[in-house]
Amino acid sequence: MNNYMSISRKDFLKACTLAAGGIILKSSNILGQLQEKTEGFITLRDNFGIYIERGGTIAWLASSDAVVVVDSQFPDTAKNFTASLQKITPRKIDLLFNTHHHGDHTPGNVYLKNYTAKIVAHENCIELQKKSYGNDPGKPQVYADTTFKDEWSAILGKEKITAKYFSPAHTGGDSVIHFESLNIAHVGDLVFNRTFPYIDLAGGGSVVNWINVLEKVIKYYSKETLFIFGHGITNEFVTGSMQDVNLMKDYISALVDFVSNEIKKGRTKEQIALADEIPGFKDLKEMRAGLKKMNLEKTYDELTKNKN
Repeated sequence: MNNYMSISRKDFLKACTLAAGGIILKSSNILGQLQEKTEGFITLRDNFGIYIERGGTIAWLASSDAVVVVDSQFPDTAKNFTASLQKITPRKIDLLFNTHHHGDHTPGNVYLKNYTAKIVAHENCIELQKKSYGNDPGKPQVYADTTFKDEWSAILGKEKITAKYFSPAHTGGDSVIHFESLNIAHVGDLVFNRTFPYIDLAGGGSVVNWINVLEKVIKYYSKETLFIFGHGITNEFVTGSMQDVNLMKDYISALVDFVSNEIKKGRTKEQIALADEIPGFKDLKEMRAGLKKMNLEKTYDELTKNKN
């Protein structure tokens, strides 16, 4: 195992007191809600940390002159997160970022809006959030009040925070939030660390372009950057290094190459979906049964969409 920049996996485990184990998605919805049995308000560096309970990983900065949060999970978990945050700072949240629109990253906006001065997201994130959930009265939404097209920055105290959009990948509105002084970047669901990702073509995503986006991320950030991922196969893997970003890129590349070659051999979508493994990634684990098959099917759909 590789060590992270200022916190090793060994120390991470001690700090979190996390138990190993898989993450399970509700069978009724392949995106669903990540059912994380372990929760934790964890300090990684200085006044910066993550919150793990259910859904996408929350990141937080809580200094004497700034409070910044990335992603919001669900209303109930956002409430739990806020209770923990208020134990270390009485300040209101200056900035809340949404990395993308999915229903395990934005619903907590409903609760956090009362404690937040400004919510920031890529312009596509809002449109996709409205399209996906806006007409469902059972899922009330709060949308970002500040949007950007390519890049957005703010300086709060000693920290400069920059949100950057590279182009469609996991969805059509993924952004990376970089805390520049700390050199920590939350990449949202651009990386599912050591596990099969959720691919959202209907939400503007692109398997093929996902490779390009990860290549841009690898070039843009430094080898010393500490990354926070939306999901990992266990809690231990929701933070990581450039090595983990490279591994995700290599997986997506292998997935596209495999499906492309199978199509050239005349294999049908159904035949490809039955593949036992993606070459080079036979040990990759599923967060939920069916995700590997979905990866193969969605990649087939994208590669053949202009041929049907």
